[in-house]
Amino acid sequence: MKRYIGIPARMGSSRFPGKPLKKILGMSMIEHVYKRSLLAKSVDDVFVATCDDEIKAEVESFGGKVYMTDKNILRPGLRVASACEQMNLHDDDVVVVVQGDEPLVHPEMIDIAVKPLIEDINIQLLTLIAHANEVEWNDPNEVKVTIDLNENILMMSRAPIPSNYWEIVGPRYKQVAIMPFRKKFLIDFQKIQPTSLELAEQIELMRAVEYGVKTRTALSNFSSVSVDTADDLKEAEKVMVSDPIYRLYKNK
Repeated sequence: MKRYIGIPARMGSSRFPGKPLKKILGMSMIEHVYKRSLLAKSVDDVFVATCDDEIKAEVESFGGKVYMTDKNILRPGLRVASACEQMNLHDDDVVVVVQGDEPLVHPEMIDIAVKPLIEDINIQLLTLIAHANEVEWNDPNEVKVTIDLNENILMMSRAPIPSNYWEIVGPRYKQVAIMPFRKKFLIDFQKIQPTSLELAEQIELMRAVEYGVKTRTALSNFSSVSVDTADDLKEAEKVMVSDPIYRLYKNK
């Protein structure tokens, strides 16, 4: 069993067009994500899946691997799945989808997410989660998650869940955009018809939940900064200045 990281990236983000090539301390965001992903101990290789020549050229400029995919693909998992179909992977290989807008992803976050799939061949997919603070819990850009007693997903929503209607504060989790899949399941999953809650929430993994597929979670205590806006980019740059992982690759 081999483990790969696939980074979906495209120029046409509705909220922040061209963000994969935006610079953070002089380095493109996609290069940060790529080089930090390479530092994960549990993976064998990293690649970018894109539909844009500009991103392809950027990835090749720093020596990264890149696969071209259809411009009409919008879902990140589907873009990575399309790249996987061009590769010679085994069905049980693990493919970790790491979003291209996570320039402060910590390599150990990836290792935490991959570990359950290494230990249990029956787990087909997983998403990393983290504790959500009050601001994140109320932010529709943050995907909230509720889980069962076996750490499988019950529901994902952009609304604050669980509610505090009864003034009892339950566990508040948010999704972290690190999602390992078995290669065969990733390919098959993308061929399943999208579901109503997936479309309503614009959350890809709700498709698996609605079809009754057990979707495991793993909890991370690492903090990260997702870049959805120009303000997020500024915040990421502030954090990057003193980030210890950045020092490991900044001159390579």
